[in-house]
Amino acid sequence: MTQLGSPATESSPGDPGRQAVRGSRLARRRRALFWVAGGAALLAIGGLIGSSFVKSPQQIAADTAAPPPTATTAKVVSQVLTSSVQMRGVVYPATQYDVYPSAPESDTSAGGAGSSAGGSAAGGSSSASVYISRLDVAVGRAVSNGEKLAEIDGEPLFALAGRVPAWRDITPGESGPDVAELQKALAALGYYTGGDTRGFFGTATQDAVSLYYEHLGYTPPVSGGVPLTDVIFLPSLPARVIAVNGAKGQQPGQPFLELAARGSLALTGELPPAYAGQVKTGLKVKIFDEVTGIHAAGTVAETGTATTIAPIGAIVDVGGGASSAAAAGSTASGATGSGSTGAAGAGGSNNSGGASNPEGTPFIPLTVTPSKPLPAALNGENVLVTVETGRTEGPVLTVPVAAIVTTASGTSYVTAARADGKQTQVVVTPGISENGYVQVTPVRGGKLAVGDSVVVSG
Repeated sequence: MTQLGSPATESSPGDPGRQAVRGSRLARRRRALFWVAGGAALLAIGGLIGSSFVKSPQQIAADTAAPPPTATTAKVVSQVLTSSVQMRGVVYPATQYDVYPSAPESDTSAGGAGSSAGGSAAGGSSSASVYISRLDVAVGRAVSNGEKLAEIDGEPLFALAGRVPAWRDITPGESGPDVAELQKALAALGYYTGGDTRGFFGTATQDAVSLYYEHLGYTPPVSGGVPLTDVIFLPSLPARVIAVNGAKGQQPGQPFLELAARGSLALTGELPPAYAGQVKTGLKVKIFDEVTGIHAAGTVAETGTATTIAPIGAIVDVGGGASSAAAAGSTASGATGSGSTGAAGAGGSNNSGGASNPEGTPFIPLTVTPSKPLPAALNGENVLVTVETGRTEGPVLTVPVAAIVTTASGTSYVTAARADGKQTQVVVTPGISENGYVQVTPVRGGKLAVGDSVVVSG
C-alpha cells in the first residue's frame, strides 16, 4: 500500500488498466485510418466518374467527327448484253371463219331419207331452228380437208378445201368454179381420179361424192350431189378451232364454230411512240403469256402509224346459214366493216379493222411474224412482247450502271479500286445496258479486266 506522502510508483506491464487504455487508443487510430481510406476511395471514384463526363473541346470534336469514308465495290463481269423494248400485244386470228349451219332440206321424193340436193340456192333455214346431233371437234383441234365438223339434224357438216364459198347445192350436170374445187378436194382425199371435164359435175364426180359420204358413214344424197347445208369451203386448211358455241342436243350458237385459218393467229404489239426510233423490221421478238405460261418467238414484220384502234383480223361468215346471219347483222345497229355476200348469199365477209377508242393512249401497231404458228391457247390473250433492239457480239466487259460517272463534258469513267487500297479513274465508253449492267470499253490507255473491283458508291 502507498502511503500519503510517499512517491508514486508506475504500474507494471501486466497492469489491466494500462492495457485497456492502450487498446482503446489503437481502436480509435484504426477507425480514423479506415475513414480516411474510405474517403480517399470515394474521392477517387468520384474523380473517375466526373472525368468521364468532362471532356476537352478536342475530345468532343474527335467524338463527333464523321467516320472515315468507305467505298462499296463490285466486280467487273464478262457477259453478253441485249438491249430491248417491251410492250403489250394482242393475239387474234388474222382470218377467222365463223360457221353458221342451216337446217337440212327434207328429201320428199325419198320420204325424208338422206340429204336433198334439190338445187335450192337459198339453202336451209337459219341455225336457230336446228339442233346439234353430234359434235366432232373441240377448241384447239385442227380441221383438215374432208373432216366432219358436226352432225346437224342428222346430216353431216364437213369442211373441204376451196376458195369459192358454198353458195348453192352442187348437183350432177352443174358447171362452175365450185364444181372444180369440189373435184380438187375429193381428188386430194383419193375419191376422185378424173374422168369428167374440169368444172363439170359428171358421173365420175358423182361416184366420188357417193364414196366420200359412205366413208363418213352416211347415205349419199339421192340426187348424187352435195347440199349447201352439208359443206363449207375454206381457202386455208388445216384450220384451228378457236371457239365452239353449242353442245350435243343444243341449238348451235351464232356463230356455231369459229375457225382460224392455218397459221393465221396474228400478233400486233402496241409500241409506245417514244420508242419508235429504236424498233426496225427484222428485229427478233420474244413473246410471253403470263396466263398460260407459253413462250414464243418471232420477228418484227412491219411498224404502222400511231393509232388508238385495237387491231383485229378479217371475219368471214361461211355455211348455209351465213346469209341469214349477214342479213341479221345488217338489220342490227350496224356491224363494223362491210359484209359481202356471194351468189344467193351463201357466204359473207366482215373485214373489221378494230374497235376505236378515241380516249385511249396512242400506240404504233407493231406487226410480228411468229417463227412458227402460235398455239390456239394464245387466241385473245394480251401478251408481253419484247423486241431485241441491240446485242453485243459475244461477251464484253460490264459493270453496274451505278459505277459509271459522267462529267459535265460528257466523259464517262469508272473508279477502279486496287488491292493496295489505291483508286484509279479509268475513262470508258458505255455501250448496251441490260438488267442493271452496262457495257464498258476502256479508252485513253485505261486498263480494266474481268474481276477488277470498281466503286459503285462512296
